[in-house]
Amino acid sequence: MRVAIIKDEEIDYCREPPYHPQELYPECPFNDVSANNQCYGYVRELLRMLGLDKENYGKDNWNPLGEIIKPGMSVFIKPNFVRHYNHAGGVDCMITHGSIIRAILDYVYIALKGVGHITIGDSSYLDADFEKIVRHTGIDKVADYYDENSKMHIDLIDLRQYRGRVRLIGGVDRRPLPGDPLGYSIVDLGKDSDHYEIIHDYPKFRNGYYDRNEMIKHHNMEKNEYCIANSILNADVIVNVPKLKTHSKAGMTCALKNLIGANGLKDWLPHHRYGPAECGGDDYIHRDFRKDWLARLRDEQVVTDNLLYIMPLRAMAALLHYSNKLVPFKDKYDAGGWYGNDTISRTISDLNKIIYYADRHGKMQNARQRKEFLVVDGVIAGQGEGPLMPVPKRAGVLVAGSNPVAVDLVCSSIMGFDYRKMPVFRHVMRSKKYPLFEGAPEDIEIVSDKCSRLEDVYGSYNCSFLPPDGWAGHVEYGRAPIPEIKALNR
Repeated sequence: MRVAIIKDEEIDYCREPPYHPQELYPECPFNDVSANNQCYGYVRELLRMLGLDKENYGKDNWNPLGEIIKPGMSVFIKPNFVRHYNHAGGVDCMITHGSIIRAILDYVYIALKGVGHITIGDSSYLDADFEKIVRHTGIDKVADYYDENSKMHIDLIDLRQYRGRVRLIGGVDRRPLPGDPLGYSIVDLGKDSDHYEIIHDYPKFRNGYYDRNEMIKHHNMEKNEYCIANSILNADVIVNVPKLKTHSKAGMTCALKNLIGANGLKDWLPHHRYGPAECGGDDYIHRDFRKDWLARLRDEQVVTDNLLYIMPLRAMAALLHYSNKLVPFKDKYDAGGWYGNDTISRTISDLNKIIYYADRHGKMQNARQRKEFLVVDGVIAGQGEGPLMPVPKRAGVLVAGSNPVAVDLVCSSIMGFDYRKMPVFRHVMRSKKYPLFEGAPEDIEIVSDKCSRLEDVYGSYNCSFLPPDGWAGHVEYGRAPIPEIKALNR
């Protein structure tokens, strides 16, 4: 497995959609150029570094993605389009930039030779305005350019089935959306789910402002179901273009976590378990009746529209919250936003198994059903309280590879986080029936100008990301290892 790394802290995004290349390379499918688009050239360089179609590099027939993408195929490009605003520092550190997407899109188009299907889409956060994200990234102008200048149409799809708004008075307004025009398939992993070994705790599964009652209909003693967009299941190749940033519940979000966006209904995605770790949950560590009640009150506010019921719930929640000023809580963690979260990593592992091994009908197969290629946008990355409120980190990093586990192992080290302390890797690297990573981390070949082994990435490329508050002091290199989750969770 090869993973290529480029780091240049002077890199910036092109601000002129549709983000033409800065110069006309021999293989360019179009004749337009932009005055300043460094990112296009760097994405191109990553493909060269990986040795893709190396015999034709520098010629007009160079086709670096031709080994995995053939004419007539369906390709789904999956960026991170989580939300259209960020109160902590703008959205460039939170969503995949359009100039990165345009660069890889052109090489997908070259590989398809004008015959096939290209879709760009995501399942954004509950309250996200997908149209605003598309306009901010300039992907709408990229799609328009393709309509006018190519043989192909680019579909832009919001994969959500509804959009929600958390009301100031409490409760959630939900508005239906068109969703995936190809519909959705229910994929049941059953006993092959990573949740199965903790399935006795299924009533505790939670996910923010999503309905817990809907959650346990799909994750229980009989089944572990996910609602997957058919546009993804019908794809022959997934081009995963994640944003490099921190995540309060998972520690980091990159290639593996980005596939959360394959879902049409996030009510079905366990993110943490209700209650303290001392009682089998992973909401927080220690028993505290105030936190227990806060979690219960949050659950109730999500599922009711009765204002007469909501208002006293909110008043009680406020009293419990501010009581911390007088008598501090036993620990500072909440809603699974800490290093002991052992739920979301299992969901991430499940979804990656589905993307690799579920067929077009949502049935799991023994052989891989589609290929994946990855380009990580870490030019302006996100640190601190990601994924929704990260602070910009000008890392100047771009990473590419063909295996999401290998790419994330590398990106974890670039962030300054010890992958051996990240729960997600414990799950994605242990699956035997549906393997996501074969071999060992030491087998990864690093292609860069500074190192060639994973163990040297931290020393050569460490960007010292500020971890989320709930992870600080537990995942950085040189820190003590995270306590075993089994010891916390019974």
